[in-house]
Amino acid sequence: MFAKYKNDPVGFVRDILGAAGKAYDKQVEILKALAKQPRVSVAACNSSGKDWAAARAIVWWLHTRPNAKVVVTGPTLRQVRDILWHELRLAVAAAGDALPGRITESKYVIDDNRFAIAFSSNSHHNIQGFHSPNLLVIVTEAQGVKQAYMEALKRLNPAKVLLIGNPLSHEGELYESHHAKSALYHQITISAFDSPNFRRKRFRVPGLVTPEDVEHHRRDWGEDSPLYIASVLGQFPDALDDSLTTRHYVDRAIARHQEQAEADPEGEERRGLPYRMGVDVARFGDNESVICIRRGYRVERLIPLRRGLDNMQVADEVKAWADALEVPAVFVDGTGLGAGVVDRLSQLGVPVIGVDCGGKARRPAQFADLRAEIFWEVARLLREDAAAIPNDPVLVGQLLALRYDVSSTGRIRLESKSKLRKRGVASPDRADALALAFMEPPSLQIWWGRP
Repeated sequence: MFAKYKNDPVGFVRDILGAAGKAYDKQVEILKALAKQPRVSVAACNSSGKDWAAARAIVWWLHTRPNAKVVVTGPTLRQVRDILWHELRLAVAAAGDALPGRITESKYVIDDNRFAIAFSSNSHHNIQGFHSPNLLVIVTEAQGVKQAYMEALKRLNPAKVLLIGNPLSHEGELYESHHAKSALYHQITISAFDSPNFRRKRFRVPGLVTPEDVEHHRRDWGEDSPLYIASVLGQFPDALDDSLTTRHYVDRAIARHQEQAEADPEGEERRGLPYRMGVDVARFGDNESVICIRRGYRVERLIPLRRGLDNMQVADEVKAWADALEVPAVFVDGTGLGAGVVDRLSQLGVPVIGVDCGGKARRPAQFADLRAEIFWEVARLLREDAAAIPNDPVLVGQLLALRYDVSSTGRIRLESKSKLRKRGVASPDRADALALAFMEPPSLQIWWGRP
């Protein structure tokens, strides 16, 4: 064992594991705090290197204490294995033959009395029986771990607890450790601006957040967005549930639409731009099928169809407009009843593209599904004073009714239509058609950036 490093994890990482990289100041702060404090809670931005520090803490703990055990957990075993356990493998490999032990997919075993084991937090029964006077508990992605599981971990009476995660939830142990339970934890906050990549113009640290990443998020989310506050600044925002857009941005988009109509009534400035069409097909009796046609960033027509039309009649209406305007791309929500409209339009020779709004997003690490991604882009175009929309009270109400939240893994989710109905809000058919119209072929690209 390396007993001389018992209270010096920074020295252990430097001297024994140094071949796998050098800790930067915030990682040093985590390691030092863990040596001195019984409970440490780290709320950090994305790509801050917190799992790097946690993995090295595991190696330090096991090799500097007799009968040392480490329980590592997170919302899913995949998250533990793919991120923290990957870092653990790199750290152990860096020591070469200096460290005994073997690593499997979910265990790091030194001997029968010293080992680290990984669990998911699916069931608190998984962790019963792991008692030791030298027990370290590490919870990664702690914002996504249910409180019942946290209480089960506490019943193990660990000598040390390390919570690491993104401040993306207003409930749970990670949040409370920085608020109501702050007296019980040593708190560390890591902002993207703490990254050494903000101080280096060359030879940046791979995997850590960069100035380019932050600028991308600033443009995408806005500096006042709860997502920016949590994922970039590493702080708990005042609110995480929020409206997708605001009256301010919608009113400005309506004003742009009116100004363009007055300044260019014939649309000469947009004449060279191709049309795009979005179609939302009604699913219930009170819903309406809607056609939305844009050219450039301007919605040229919003056409609610007569209620009660069947799929063939909806397809005929769409074809008529597509032919009249020579629309080269028609995006139709192809799930449910929309699938029949897609099939019929294809038979009629219309350049239709079926969109699975509930399917995988083009940026799956950021969005829960494609619908959330499409609407997020619409909200961004409104926020950046790009989109121009008609003064349609129903459309305005639907846009303002949409809400989003952020999952424990940091993915944006749009409020489901079933939840909208429970709030007494009708299906946002006109907003859905508008969002579909703002897609781009080929391969269902999303509007990205400014022209």
